[in-house]
Amino acid sequence: MHSLAAQLDTPTLKRLEPLGSLNEHQLSHLTRYAVMHRLQPGESISLATSERQPEKYIDYLINGDIELRSEHDRKLLSAQHPKATQALVNSLPQYSSIFAHTDSAILRIEKQLLDATLQLHMNKVMECEELHVEADMHSMSQLLQNRCLLALPPENIETVMALMETVEFSAGDYVIHQGEQDNSYYTILNGRCRVTRRPHELANEIPLAELGAGASFGEEALISDTVRNANIQMITDGTLMRLEKKYFLRYVVAALTTFVNYRLLIERLRNGAKLIDVRGADEYKRDGHGLHIPLPMLRLRLEKLSKGREYIFCCNDGKLSNTAAFIGMQQGFSTAVLKGGLEMVPPEYLRRNR
Repeated sequence: MHSLAAQLDTPTLKRLEPLGSLNEHQLSHLTRYAVMHRLQPGESISLATSERQPEKYIDYLINGDIELRSEHDRKLLSAQHPKATQALVNSLPQYSSIFAHTDSAILRIEKQLLDATLQLHMNKVMECEELHVEADMHSMSQLLQNRCLLALPPENIETVMALMETVEFSAGDYVIHQGEQDNSYYTILNGRCRVTRRPHELANEIPLAELGAGASFGEEALISDTVRNANIQMITDGTLMRLEKKYFLRYVVAALTTFVNYRLLIERLRNGAKLIDVRGADEYKRDGHGLHIPLPMLRLRLEKLSKGREYIFCCNDGKLSNTAAFIGMQQGFSTAVLKGGLEMVPPEYLRRNR
């Protein structure tokens, strides 16, 4: 099972329904995240229940002869058959396994991504009423106030906008609760939010900031894989755009994060880059490196840093520093992450550059 970015030609993809309606650029982007199952005669794929109910993936037969199997039925299908241009579910709904009679290849695409790509394509070719166009342009304008989205490759911006969900909130509603898990990244289209935090369970909420149209939040917990560290409450009625964690990490964070290993770190430091350790005070006191800015203090300290210099962030395993680099990048800084964290750096390299 592997990426298909350079393995399928356009004519092969164009014959599949409904992929044939997409242009070459859209097909290339879509298959970058698709996978291929290659089966030898006698091999099979068993689909977990979660992959079938509800449908999470769309499967296509690219070549070979297979047998689709369900609890009560079986269906033979050849790649040469006209029906092979359609998704396998059209030949046998609710199939639970795929058995290969010859060398075969099955293309699998995530259904939500395919639907979003098709919807984006339809939006581009359909004529919209002027009012709808103005609303779409307003949404695009507000989203692109977010520096990280503006920095994305064009195809990623298109995908992110297609995958974002519009959600409405009323004044007083909590969008995020401190200490809870939430798997979304948010951008404000209109309205205002209040950011607060409780230092401990019995304490009152401490106001930290107010956010307006174009502001985004929620990235820290998603990148570092932790619970929410603050409350976000609506001050007014408002409309937010919400992006699921898996898509945020795939299309936004992965596209914008630069990693350096310890050898490249040394070279960058010699050329003027600055190392920033974002761990807590105890860890930094024990074996700290570079400038110390704990992650919770980073936003407050960024204004004192120069945007003419590159900043490389480090922590033990790379999670906190990945979050820090993303925050810095959102504020217009040139950032990078020490790949794998300090745990991956030989001690002699650290001692040499403390």
